[in-house]
Amino acid sequence: WSHIAFFVGASTENIDELGRLEMLPGTPGIKIFMGSSTGSLLVDKEDDLRRVLQNGKRRCPIHAEDESRLRALKASHSETTSVVDHPVIRDAEAARLATERILRLSEETGRPVHVLHVSTEDELGMLLMAKQRGLGTTCEVTPQHLSLFAPDCYERLGSLAQMNPPIRDRRHQQALWIAVKHGLFDVFGSDHAPHTLEEKTKPYPSSPSGMPGVQTLVPVLLEWVHRGELGLDRFVRMACENPALIYGMVGKGFIREGYDADLTIVDLNGKLLVDAKWLQSKSPWSPFEGHTLHGRPVHTVVRGHVAVRDGALEGQPMGSTPQFDWKPAG
Repeated sequence: WSHIAFFVGASTENIDELGRLEMLPGTPGIKIFMGSSTGSLLVDKEDDLRRVLQNGKRRCPIHAEDESRLRALKASHSETTSVVDHPVIRDAEAARLATERILRLSEETGRPVHVLHVSTEDELGMLLMAKQRGLGTTCEVTPQHLSLFAPDCYERLGSLAQMNPPIRDRRHQQALWIAVKHGLFDVFGSDHAPHTLEEKTKPYPSSPSGMPGVQTLVPVLLEWVHRGELGLDRFVRMACENPALIYGMVGKGFIREGYDADLTIVDLNGKLLVDAKWLQSKSPWSPFEGHTLHGRPVHTVVRGHVAVRDGALEGQPMGSTPQFDWKPAG
């Protein structure tokens, strides 16, 4: 029903194949996990990171947490059973160290990177400097990190608020908002991780990290537009245009002659209650459940065909695999 493409996950086993793998049809490139988060995908040694960046040319999205620090913190909190400690066990310094390292290696190898789900004030200055030096650096922030803050979210939601990098305190949240309004971030990312309620409600730290985020992405952004926190032009640029530009998506991201007619029709004045009945994910829960949002998607057009009308599927699935033709900026 929608277009879909997959990143290839870098690992120590496939480094020499990455230049070929990033050019496979239907992939925007290679993703690097510097800190353990999803399955066995992990590249944390500096020599391995350098080799990954040297094998290929497309921009690499980065999960930036320092693995050695994460392991040390986890060992020192081995008896922890409270999810409130999650942003302590995966602290801001772990994010800062990883972002500092990958930007240095990006400059050394000439390979641009896209730093995903930035969560700390500490990373912002480094990202700005990397952009000013012309490294081709781009970066992303999520509605979760902009909407939630510690310890409130952990006290209200428990392990449902657990994600990597963690939701942090007000200082970091406010700094992220300032960065959004000054144009540092290129993209809003959903950071979708569809764990079931049964999985998420296991006692911490057995509970997995991650939240559903795809279905609520546009409504939450429209709520910020309604409040005056986010300009409609910046919303469109960060949610539609920049993702297409950053990964070289052919014919996507803009309403222009010759581009695919992939459109979301929204009602800026409509209200939407986020509840279990509305949620369509196989993990039918949301950290925004119970919230009434102002602004809602109404219709969806995929390749010129109506796919959703008044919130319900219509017609036949018209989604396809996007094409990618990435070229270095300039």
